[in-house]
Amino acid sequence: MRRTIIASLALGLLVPLLALPAASADTTVKPRKSACTADPADYACLKASARREVAGEPVSFTGTLSPRAMKALASWTQGENTVCLIRFAPTPASDGWGSQTLDQACTTVNKNGTFGLTVELGKQGLHFYGVEMGPCRASQDECGNADPGLLGVANKKDRVVAVRTVAP
Repeated sequence: MRRTIIASLALGLLVPLLALPAASADTTVKPRKSACTADPADYACLKASARREVAGEPVSFTGTLSPRAMKALASWTQGENTVCLIRFAPTPASDGWGSQTLDQACTTVNKNGTFGLTVELGKQGLHFYGVEMGPCRASQDECGNADPGLLGVANKKDRVVAVRTVAP
C-alpha cells in the first residue's frame, strides 16, 4: 500500500513535468537554426549545423537539457538517458501537427546535459525538428500518461529548428 501511494505521488509530480499540451493546428511556428523551450526557459535546446543542406548529406544537431529535464529523462528511460530527433511537417494538418520520430537519430545525453548527433536527412523540403525522450522504460502508468516531447511545435511560443533539404 505504501509503495502504491509513493509511486502515485511520484507519478503525480512527474507527469506535469513531462506532459506538453496537445499540438494544435496553429501555424505560428517560429523556425530557426537553434531553439530553446520558453516555458520553462531553456528546459531543452536544439541547434542545427545548417538551415539548408543537400538531401542525403549529414546535418549535425547539438543540444542541451536542463537539470530538471535530465531528471525527467532519467525516470522515463530508467537511466538510459536517450533522446531522439523528431520531425514535423512545415504546416499542420486540420487535426494538428503530425510528427515522426527519427529512430536512426537517437543518442545518449552526457552527464552534463549536452548531446550531439549527425544524421542524413533524405526527405527533401522544409521540415521542423525537435527532440523527445527515447524509448520509455518506466512504469506503464508513466509511459502511457505522459508526453515524451522535450522541444517541438507544442511548446509555448512554438520554437523549433528548421532545416530545408534540397536535391543534389
